[in-house]
Amino acid sequence: MASTKGWPPRWSTLNPNQRTRTRGDQAAEFINAYCRITKSSVGGNAGDLIVLRPWQLKLIDALLAEDATPAHKSGKSALGAGLALWSLFCGDDGGEVYSCAGTRDQARIVFATAKRMVELDGELSSVAKVYRDAIEIPSTGSVYRVLSREANASEGLSPTLCVFDEVHVQPDD
Repeated sequence: MASTKGWPPRWSTLNPNQRTRTRGDQAAEFINAYCRITKSSVGGNAGDLIVLRPWQLKLIDALLAEDATPAHKSGKSALGAGLALWSLFCGDDGGEVYSCAGTRDQARIVFATAKRMVELDGELSSVAKVYRDAIEIPSTGSVYRVLSREANASEGLSPTLCVFDEVHVQPDD
């Protein structure tokens, strides 16, 4: 990996000198092509396509490393939403993607960003059914849902990707 200021983060378990197979380039290509900014900010205007920053590209590579285990207002929600949509639209048929957090309201933050990204893109919205707490792709049987610790009936799920927000507030495993 090329040197980027602040990389790797001090919590990363990825060895920066070790070559690792990753699907990060595929996820980044999807996010840059389909995911749009939902609120005007320093990152751009609402409706503009997201342009991932170098640190985000490196983070995606690390998160999607196939043989490795893997930060306020830094774009984490948009990044998480983009990864969730990539998995939903480009993953295996019957995929199950979840936004998770300690509370349902917290779990909805990343999901709401992803939902808005779908609504802002004609191609994505033409193949998806968007509901309050779910996005479905009828042609593949894949679904993206909101979950929380408050959910009692979470057994039997088979997630293909979980975007877990605020994991540090969880009281236990």
